[in-house]
Amino acid sequence: MKSYTLILWLACVGLECVLVIRAWVAKWFREYPIFLAYLAGVFVQDVVLLTVYVFKFRYYTPLYWYAEFFSLAVGCGVTWEIFRLVLGRYPGAGRMARNVLLAALLMVISKGVLSALSGGASWPSTAVELERNLRAIQAVSLIVLALLSIYYAIPIGRNVKGILSGYGLFIASCVVTLTLRASLGSQFQAAWVFIQPLCYTGVLLIWCGSLWNYAPATAPELRPKIEEDYEALARVTRKRLIQARGYLDKSIRP
Repeated sequence: MKSYTLILWLACVGLECVLVIRAWVAKWFREYPIFLAYLAGVFVQDVVLLTVYVFKFRYYTPLYWYAEFFSLAVGCGVTWEIFRLVLGRYPGAGRMARNVLLAALLMVISKGVLSALSGGASWPSTAVELERNLRAIQAVSLIVLALLSIYYAIPIGRNVKGILSGYGLFIASCVVTLTLRASLGSQFQAAWVFIQPLCYTGVLLIWCGSLWNYAPATAPELRPKIEEDYEALARVTRKRLIQARGYLDKSIRP
């Protein structure tokens, strides 16, 4: 590892520690528990990996890939929590959006786990593909969520904006670097080990600035249009299902 990469790694560990401590001091950990669990888990993971890298390097590579799966799984929880925070005031639309996101994530995770258990490919290659697919789904989901929040003028607090923008930047950088790594292979390795911690350092700085103090979102004054659109969609869906059931009953009867 180059000295500048090690410095970036240490900077990330320091910023993660600051964020975890600030969560308790500013008391925003109660509102964003999954996000705090993600930060704390990644902090502990980075400390362990750094220690193993320095003192027991031969164990670093296998430990890294299993730790990566853990952070990826908790990271999916962060995306789910962002949906909850942005759409929490809108039970119908929020529940539908979270269910769709959860179903998509579970499908990709199941495919990756089955591929690893079947032994068709090594765990590192399976982990890279799984991470790329999950990050892509998260990226699309966060883009759609951001567009919905703009279109329906959904009020979002400073904390949630910071979590959304920072994690969105992190997901975007992961998708780009993983795609380039899959395409270029070992040629991109030297750049990857520098670009990844550099982008993550920027993400942590965004979180430090936006989460230094607890700042909840203001409640909307009027009934949001997003709930009206959801109810209209639900009525149309129920009507279509009833019609489909009627056609099915007619086809089954002699």
